[in-house]
Amino acid sequence: MADIDFVYFDMGKVIFEFDHDIACRKIAGLTGASAQKMKSLIFESRLEDHYETGLIDCDQFYAEFLKESGVEIGKDDFLHAIADVFWPNQRIFPLIAQLRARNFPIGLLSNTCKAHFDFICSRYPIMRDFFSPVILSYEVNSMKPDSKIYDRALEQAGCHVSNCFFVDDKQENVDGAIAAGMDAVLYQSVPQLVEDLVKRGVEINF
Repeated sequence: MADIDFVYFDMGKVIFEFDHDIACRKIAGLTGASAQKMKSLIFESRLEDHYETGLIDCDQFYAEFLKESGVEIGKDDFLHAIADVFWPNQRIFPLIAQLRARNFPIGLLSNTCKAHFDFICSRYPIMRDFFSPVILSYEVNSMKPDSKIYDRALEQAGCHVSNCFFVDDKQENVDGAIAAGMDAVLYQSVPQLVEDLVKRGVEINF
């Protein structure tokens, strides 16, 4: 097992927990529609995927939602409801802070949309300070496990492909990273992630 020179973190379910049902309930409360209808329309259709892949922007996402739902809701209220569904995984931040304190290179590699990332950065500004580069699906028009997003991440990491490490909560995304030549593991817990990093030559006192 090769030592690693760079670590990419996934965002959702690794750095932040989230629940899309929160958004559905909020939109339902603002519109009078059922939460299940909102979930089906936004998250069980291709609408959210198109938004996260950058095929549509915020205005188009909102307009398509209005067209398909038949409800009335302001754009700002809608996007805020969509985005205000995250809370930090408090257990992982000490690990991230320790890596940054040692100047160990860490980046972000996430399937996300503009509304989500803007909200997270407004609520937790430290995100922009901790991670570089930041590879987001809506900016590169590719979602994990598509190979294009991993290729972009590897270009930006500036290390040999086999020395680039990635952690994600979905096995298909881990498999995609491995297929691209990266070293990758499934996120299970912070202690397990620490063990995985130590095995790869990362010095951590945790």
